Amino acid sequence: MFSTRVAIGGAEIAAPHDFGFQLRHYVIAPEVREADKLVEIVRLSSGGLVKVDVASSGTVDVPRIELTIFSAEPLPPVQVDEVTERVAWHLSLDDDLRPFYAMAEGDPVLSASIGYNFGGKGKRSYSLFDAVIDVILFQNTAFQRVYAMRANLAAAFGDPFAAGGRVYHAAPTPAQLAAAPLAAIRAAKVGYRDRYVKGVAEAVAGGIDLEALKQRPAAEARRELMRLPGVGPYTADLALILAARRPGALFLDVYIREVLRQFYFGGGRVPDQQLREFAQARWGPYQGHAGLYLTTDTDAWAKNLGVTFRLRSAAPSDPDRP
Repeated sequence: MFSTRVAIGGAEIAAPHDFGFQLRHYVIAPEVREADKLVEIVRLSSGGLVKVDVASSGTVDVPRIELTIFSAEPLPPVQVDEVTERVAWHLSLDDDLRPFYAMAEGDPVLSASIGYNFGGKGKRSYSLFDAVIDVILFQNTAFQRVYAMRANLAAAFGDPFAAGGRVYHAAPTPAQLAAAPLAAIRAAKVGYRDRYVKGVAEAVAGGIDLEALKQRPAAEARRELMRLPGVGPYTADLALILAARRPGALFLDVYIREVLRQFYFGGGRVPDQQLREFAQARWGPYQGHAGLYLTTDTDAWAKNLGVTFRLRSAAPSDPDRP
């Protein structure tokens, strides 16, 4: 096993950046948390796999990230750069939160969530296919279950990578999931979503280029995604936020509907279209950021407003919060 160390800091990371936020939240397979580091299994453009240990050696205000890349063969500089760029993309290191924070100053609810989660950046999916599969798994389920479902799919169908006495698994490729029997996907305990997981994989393995949609106008990309099995407005919107850097979009699910209605509409029953219009008018190009902050640890930061929020956030990943 060969290893390469890379440091990322200075102008390469937009401060503030709280690596601890990413260490504690939304750790979805094939990403794994091990103590104070995140472990990524990254598939290179060549098809090969590497394991990347990600740790922080900086602060929220002066961030610095250390990567240790493990590979079966020595990596040429071009592949080291590829890995570095992909991990930096995944962790949103270049995402400048300051304009979003400035916009939120007149919003006491959003300001409370920012105060609690200061420096928190959303993770981007490594591919739009991964994002669509993730969000299909998010549908109509407790978030903690998603961690198990994604881990089950990786273990059952993802390529293995052995390092340090442990076997890790990459995210399954479209071809791997397309070739899997429906019963095998169902055995990963994904419920009714099995046919959607397989259907999307078959579509992509059959030639649909999801990555190309990242360059399309938002409405067009959303429309094309909704042609896929099991992909509705929520799945399309959130997949584009996660994989295509579209912070101007807002996803609507049970949790964020409850947040918006309770904190901004006095608990009233408000239709989705009104919620979308409200978000567009209030947060505009920062709706995706607002969605992340408002739905992360809501039950905790709401207490700072003297509010008891009835739904418990599932964003924290084990072992932080059972």
